[in-house]
Amino acid sequence: MARDLFQGTVPYYVRYRVPYPETLLKQILEKAAISGTGRMLDLGSGTGEIALRLAPEFQIVTAVEPDENMRNAGIQKMQDQKILNVEWLSQTAEEFSAEANTFELVSIGAAFHWMDRPVLAQRIRDWLLPGQPLVILGYTSIWSGTADWLPLVRGVLHKWLGEKRRAGSGNYPELSQPHEQVLLEADYEFEEIKYQHAQHWKLDDLIGNLYSTSFASPAVLGNKRNAFEADLRQALLAYDSSGTYTEEMTFYALLAWPGLTYC
Repeated sequence: MARDLFQGTVPYYVRYRVPYPETLLKQILEKAAISGTGRMLDLGSGTGEIALRLAPEFQIVTAVEPDENMRNAGIQKMQDQKILNVEWLSQTAEEFSAEANTFELVSIGAAFHWMDRPVLAQRIRDWLLPGQPLVILGYTSIWSGTADWLPLVRGVLHKWLGEKRRAGSGNYPELSQPHEQVLLEADYEFEEIKYQHAQHWKLDDLIGNLYSTSFASPAVLGNKRNAFEADLRQALLAYDSSGTYTEEMTFYALLAWPGLTYC
């Protein structure tokens, strides 16, 4: 994963990212049959959205995050919330290693696509306790959402940043296979949980959320930022002058258990 994907995004990331629904997290814990005394590994932790929220359910949580600013924001949140059982590591997911049969749950939140998925799928099998799952979380984005106003946003993004979706200093990687296929080839059995959430965006919050992304961060926009924002405001206010825009977001959790036949 490139190190500059989220350059300059952290203040926006902390404030404007939509959190995973509590109902979805509870379903994950129930299906994973979490004991309350085990260890959890969170890869690509960002600012700790998953690691910190699930920390009360584990004895120790290991949060792996290579981006220093993301990691520092997560540590600050941990201290503010007086969470004592999360350890942070400055590593990529691919650099991390652990003993076999260590973790009761391994989680990856909207970051598996940045990783070497086949390699990690095989390594995670060994790190998990027998019968325990890997969970990959995600949600619909500006690019995949279907609300009537989202094509306006995508049009402004294309106008100012080009037709190819950006990712930091490069372009977004086109995945050769969906996550499900990668997991099948590594002999996992899986199920998916979905949760619908009606998100009502105020215009300023929507723009802040865009600034939290790898494709429209302040660093990516550079000196185009003011013109981009003015153009986006004009387009959306012309569509709906109320300044509030609703979309039906889909959050998902892909729970994957290593099959017994893998060798």
